[in-house]
Amino acid sequence: MGWLYDLSVTINSGKHEYKIRIRGHLDHHWHAWFEGWTITELENGETLLTNSKADQSSIHGALNKIRDLNLALLSVTRGK
Repeated sequence: MGWLYDLSVTINSGKHEYKIRIRGHLDHHWHAWFEGWTITELENGETLLTNSKADQSSIHGALNKIRDLNLALLSVTRGK
């Protein structure tokens, strides 16, 4: 038997803004690790990473870097 493919999958070509919120502020020397992401240090002590051009690979890359830096991930959201 051959492989079964789901032909009902649709590709979303619309642009979305992705936001990743982490606890604490990043030291500035780590900012280069998040190329393509806008880094905003919030007054409440959290950091917000935003990217309106992110694909799945860059999102997973940012999440891996957050893990590697042992940062507390608070949320990941996708907006329009």
